[in-house]
Amino acid sequence: MARSMKFLSAFAVASIAACGTDSTAPTIRTSEVSIPTAAASRSSSNIVVTESDIARQIEDTPPTRSWVFYYRVPTSTGAFVSGPGTPPLGGGSFEMGTVLATDKGTLFNYDHVGTRLVDITALSYATYRDPASTAPAVELPSMNIEVDYNGPGVTGGYTSLVFEPVYNPTQGAVEAGVWQTWNGIPGIWWSTRPINGCATPPCYQPWSDIVAANPNATILGGFGVNQGSGSAELIAASDALSIDANGSSWTYNFEPFRTPITKDDCKNDGWQGVRDADGVPFRNQGQCVSYVNHRDHESGDN
Repeated sequence: MARSMKFLSAFAVASIAACGTDSTAPTIRTSEVSIPTAAASRSSSNIVVTESDIARQIEDTPPTRSWVFYYRVPTSTGAFVSGPGTPPLGGGSFEMGTVLATDKGTLFNYDHVGTRLVDITALSYATYRDPASTAPAVELPSMNIEVDYNGPGVTGGYTSLVFEPVYNPTQGAVEAGVWQTWNGIPGIWWSTRPINGCATPPCYQPWSDIVAANPNATILGGFGVNQGSGSAELIAASDALSIDANGSSWTYNFEPFRTPITKDDCKNDGWQGVRDADGVPFRNQGQCVSYVNHRDHESGDN
């Protein structure tokens, strides 16, 4: 019951934060809500995430799936798209648009709730800033993690840890029209609320310093990418969101559709849920299998 109350209290805190700088998606433990978590324990260097995998919800509502795109009305947008350019994984990405300074979009994953920060060994993602954006040139989507900084055994402790490329100049200047990869470890982060080692946020600190000052901290809610508020007229895409912890690695590949990797992906009606590289649906299982064989032959896999 104590743990349940802590996570429910965190949700209330997150809701109140809607007018502040916190990520405003709710922070309820996945075991406390009905969230399908079939892929939660799967470790992979290329986990494809498409529209069919996510729920779309207005901010400050409990997550109903392990992936949620939270948006703020009226003009926050998020879509799985082809491109732009050549993404680091596959042929697509997740693109967000914030027309107004008050707009906000967050694509969160809830499969890593309970992971201790001290056990996380790598965090990274890639971004693409659309040249048509008129937002300040340093603005890009951030990488956000909802955290319980004092651990599950202590009341309170909700905050969001935020990584922004602008505060990590050693990793390169923000550019438009190109894909750039950003590493959260090592990297500079800031907390939206006071935590051990930062009494008056924002404090721009290395990840290692935050973890050292908060050794019991765990992921309390969402892990993902966030755009806004304060990013009027920004169009930007994200891909290859990655986290390594406890010897396992998860890299999320955002795509507008799935393509079959092996012939097994075509069997048992699997052909109905995949497409060819141009996004064209298959007519039947045989056509899907032929596509895989032809592609493997061209790549020299046979």
